[in-house]
Amino acid sequence: MAHWRTQHSPDVLLPALRQWFQGPIGRTVLAEERPLITEAISDASTAKYNLLNLSVIPERCPIASNVFQRQFCLGGMQHYGLSQVLDVVCDFEHLPVANESQDIVVLHHLLEFVDNPHKVLREVERVIVPHGKVVICGINPHSLLGLRGLLGRLRRSPMWQNHRLPIHRLQDWLSLLGFDVSDVEYGFHRLPLSNPNYFMSHKPVSKNVPMGGVFILSATKYRAPLTPSAHQVARRAKILRHPAMAGATRTIKSRADNEQHPRKS
Repeated sequence: MAHWRTQHSPDVLLPALRQWFQGPIGRTVLAEERPLITEAISDASTAKYNLLNLSVIPERCPIASNVFQRQFCLGGMQHYGLSQVLDVVCDFEHLPVANESQDIVVLHHLLEFVDNPHKVLREVERVIVPHGKVVICGINPHSLLGLRGLLGRLRRSPMWQNHRLPIHRLQDWLSLLGFDVSDVEYGFHRLPLSNPNYFMSHKPVSKNVPMGGVFILSATKYRAPLTPSAHQVARRAKILRHPAMAGATRTIKSRADNEQHPRKS
């Protein structure tokens, strides 16, 4: 069993996250993530009925998409306090959502800061419909921003005590859960320095360059629902029709044959 890094208490972690994402680097990260997330959830291969948004900073991750009939933002009271953007307060490891009911689930910087990211991902798999999609946004450990995180970890910064989840590990987890990774895009190809302003204002690099500070991973659930077809149900009913009566018929017939043809002593 994996031993995950212990996270700071919400009273310490939440203010640190909000402060960082409100700074120059954090604002630039969010600005480059939003169009990539919007592009990922707008894929025509997925139904546009239900969208579930799970974020460690829900007030900083609004999803501007009007193509879905219903959008929900879930979070825990222990993480977000009395955040007004939440539709439901819950535990990420026990989502109050019906099985196979969500077409797309967005995980915005969530797996890095929960106690057990693999358990949360299993719960997300439960609520996604077959051929539905999960979109995972996280910090790329193999980047300059990831290196900045190592320095912050040495300084015992609450935000940078997070789980470092490389893309290949997420791909392995998703494969075991029945997902197929369809696309990975990258953002924030910059030095994580706010001064001088050039580092936050120069033209973005291509989203396909795998050295970006953040990644947006899209995966599709290809596990078929466990519902037998009507043909299989009819075939099984025909084979197993009245097994007890069939046995009784064989017994009665055997006795009748013995009475008509008694054995010679």
